[in-house]
Amino acid sequence: MSDRYDVNIAGYTLTVKTDRSADHMARLSELLNERVREVQKSGVTTNYLNVVMLAAMKLADEVLELRGKQDEEKKLLEQKSRDLLDALDSALK
Repeated sequence: MSDRYDVNIAGYTLTVKTDRSADHMARLSELLNERVREVQKSGVTTNYLNVVMLAAMKLADEVLELRGKQDEEKKLLEQKSRDLLDALDSALK
C-alpha cells in the first residue's frame, strides 16, 4: 500500500507516493538536505537546480563507491569460501 508524504528538500515541499515508511522518507530527505547544505557552503553555485543536481551527484558518487566496495567484499568472500571448500575436500580425502 502506497502512502503520500510531504518532504522538504532545500526549502521546497514535494509530495511523494511510496511504500516506504515515514521515518525512511524523513531520513532520505535529511540526507539529501545535508548534501544540499554542503554544496551551498562550497559556494560553487547559487542556482537552486544546480545545487540540488550537485547534491544528487554527491549521493550517486557515494552509492557507486559503496557498490564497488561491496563487489570487492563479495569477491573476497567467494574466494575464501572456495578456499575453505577446497581445504575441507582435501581433508576428507
